[in-house]
Amino acid sequence: MSQQDQQSQKAQIQTQQIRSSVQKVLELAKQCNAAETSENYEFLEEQVDQLEGQAREAFQEKLDLGALLAKLRASKPLTSSDLKTLELLIVGDAEYYVKYESEIEEWKAQLKRVLDQIAKLQGENLDIDAFMHLRALCREAHEAVADLVFYFDAQERVAKFRATTQGAIDPAGYHFLAEIVGEMLASDKM
Repeated sequence: MSQQDQQSQKAQIQTQQIRSSVQKVLELAKQCNAAETSENYEFLEEQVDQLEGQAREAFQEKLDLGALLAKLRASKPLTSSDLKTLELLIVGDAEYYVKYESEIEEWKAQLKRVLDQIAKLQGENLDIDAFMHLRALCREAHEAVADLVFYFDAQERVAKFRATTQGAIDPAGYHFLAEIVGEMLASDKM
C-alpha cells in the first residue's frame, strides 16, 4: 500500500471517528434535555472535549507541519501559504471562534441587565436576602464577563498575530515560531 493510500485510509478512519463522536455528543445532549443533572452535563462536557481534540488532530493532520517546522528552524523565507498555515495553527481557533460566535450582543445585554439589578440594590436595605441576591447577580455577571473576555481575547490574539507577521521575520522570530510550532505538535491540548 502506498503512503498516499495509507494517508487516505487514515483520514477516512479519522473522519468516521469524528462522526461517531458527533453522534455521541448529540445523544448525550438529548439525555441532558431529558434529565438535567450535573452528572449528565459533565458527561456531555467530556465528550465535547474529546470531539474538540479529535477535530484538532484531524486539522493538524491536514497540514504539512513538518515542512513548515523545517523552514522555521532553518530561517528560510515563508510563502503566503506558509504564513496562512502558521496563522491557522497558532490563532486559527481564535479566528474561527470570533467568526462564528453569535451571542456577543446577548452577553452584553445580559451583563447590562445584571449590572442594572445590582445598581438597584444600592438603594435597598442590605439584609441577608439582599446579600444573597447580590451574590447571585455577581455570579451571573461573572459568567457574562468571562464570555466577553474570552471573545475579545480571541479577537486580540488574531490581530496581534497578523501585526507581528506583517513584515520580515528576524532570526529570533523564526526561532520563536519554531518553538511554538514544535510545542503545539507535541501537545495534545493545542
